[in-house]
Amino acid sequence: MSKNKQILLFSGIGLLVLGGVTAALLLTAPEKEPADGTTPVIEEEIDERCYLTDKAIGEVASISVANSHGGYDIIKENDTWTIDGLQKAVISTGTIQTLVQNVSSMTASDFVEENAEDLNKYGLDSTSAKVDVTYTDGTVFSFTIGNEVAADTSKVYFCETGKTTVYTYKKSAVSLFEEEKFAFISVAATPEYDQSSSEIITKLTIDRFDLEEPIVIEALAEPDDGSLAVFSYEMTSPYDAYVDLTNAPNFMYSIFGLEAEKAAWFGMTEEDYEISGLSDPSCVFTVETNVKNYTITLGNAISEEVSDDKGNVAPQVVGFYGMSSEVPDTLFVFSLDSVPAMVVQPDELISRLFLMPYIYSLDKVEYEDSQGTSFEISFEEAGTDENGNTVYKHFLNGEEHDEDHLKNMYQYLISASGEKTYFEEEKGELLAQVTYSYKKAGEAPHVVQFYSCDEDRSVIINVNGENLFKTKQIYITQLYANAKNFLSGGEIVLTY
Repeated sequence: MSKNKQILLFSGIGLLVLGGVTAALLLTAPEKEPADGTTPVIEEEIDERCYLTDKAIGEVASISVANSHGGYDIIKENDTWTIDGLQKAVISTGTIQTLVQNVSSMTASDFVEENAEDLNKYGLDSTSAKVDVTYTDGTVFSFTIGNEVAADTSKVYFCETGKTTVYTYKKSAVSLFEEEKFAFISVAATPEYDQSSSEIITKLTIDRFDLEEPIVIEALAEPDDGSLAVFSYEMTSPYDAYVDLTNAPNFMYSIFGLEAEKAAWFGMTEEDYEISGLSDPSCVFTVETNVKNYTITLGNAISEEVSDDKGNVAPQVVGFYGMSSEVPDTLFVFSLDSVPAMVVQPDELISRLFLMPYIYSLDKVEYEDSQGTSFEISFEEAGTDENGNTVYKHFLNGEEHDEDHLKNMYQYLISASGEKTYFEEEKGELLAQVTYSYKKAGEAPHVVQFYSCDEDRSVIINVNGENLFKTKQIYITQLYANAKNFLSGGEIVLTY
C-alpha cells in the first residue's frame, strides 16, 4: 500500500456517488483553517518512486565511501561514530551523527529518468562518489552521487549503484561524501577564551620570516604602591614602547577561538613537515598565559590563480598550512585573514602615547633643551594622611615646589604622542631631552629625546636611542614656553 494514499473499497455505485459528493465538496467548501488560527500547510505530494530506504538511525552499522580522494569507512566504536584510521584525531562527532542519520531513511527529491541510457550526462560515472550503507540486518544500500543540478543548485543527481534510475537529492545531505576523510576532523584550532576564568596573557611572541627581530609583547608588573597603571603591556622587541590599549589586546586574544578553514592531513611524518613547510616555519605565533601556552605554526603559503580586470592572471596567497599546539598531529589550512600574526606589523600595535610612567614610581625627572633651559623634579614620601594614603613632597631643583604646578609640567612632558611611526636612523638637531629615573632598584631609566627632522617641519621622538615617531613641531614650541614658565612660576599650557 502506498505511503501517501489509502484505497477505500466500495461497490461501483457507492464509489461513483461518493466521488461525486467529494468533488462537489472540494469545489464549494471553504478551506478549513487549523484550530490555532495559523495558515494551513499544504503538504507536497511525494512521488512514491522517490522512497529509497526506510531504516532507523540505530540500524546503520557502517558506511563505506569511495571518491576521487580515495576511500574511508565510517564506523562505530564504543557507541561513538568515527572515521576508521582517525580514531586519535579530534573528530566532529556531530557532523558524522548527522550524516549517519541522513542515510538511515532516504527519500529522493525528484524522480528524473528511469532506465537512463547515458548516466555520464548526470555525472554518475566511474569517478563519482559511491557510498555503501550497511545496516544491522546485513542489508546494504549503495548509491552514487552525480553532478549538481543546473536548474536547482541545492540538489545533485543521484542513483542506486548498479541501477539506471536517476533521481535528484538534497545536496547538503550527501555532499560531504565527496570530500576526503579529513573533512570530518574538527577545525577548532584553539579553545574559546573563557572570560570568567582567571587566565591572562603574560607574553606574546611572533617570530616571522620577514621580521629582522621578533615581535615580543610582555605584561607589565603591577605598581608596587597599589596605584592603577595606565598600560598593562609593553613591546620589548623590536622596539621598547607601550602597546596600544585597544589594538594590541584585540590582536593578542585573537589566538583564542581560532578556526581553520579545513583539516588537510592527520598523522604527520617528517616528510609531511617538509612538504607543508613546517620544518622551516614562515611564522611561529606563541601566546603564554598564567595557565598554559598556545602556539600556532605556519608553513608554506597556499596560492590561487586570480585574474584582474585586464585578464592578467597572477598567483595570490589565500592561506597557509599550519598546526596548533592544541591539536597535535593535525595539519590545517588557515585562511589568510584568520591568522593576523602572519601580516601584523609592530607599529600597528604600539601606543602613540609612548611613555606614561606613574609619577610616584619615579625617583626624578631631568629636563634640558637647546634653549638653555634645564631643571630636575623629584618626589619624597612625607607620611600618610587621615585615610592612610601616602603623602608626598614635590621638589624643583632640590627645593620644595607647588604640587599642582609641578604635576602640570609633568603632565605636559608625558603628553607627547606620535603622529606617525618613524624608524629611520636619520635625525637632525637635538631639541630637548627628558630622562625618567625610577625608584625600583634595577629598573633602567627611560631617555626621551626630541630631534628636528630635516625633511619636514616635524619632530622626531627617540626613546632609549631608537627613533619611534614623528610629532608636530608645535609640541616643542609649547614645551620651550612651558619649561621657562615652570621655572618662573608662570602658567603651564597643557594643549598644543
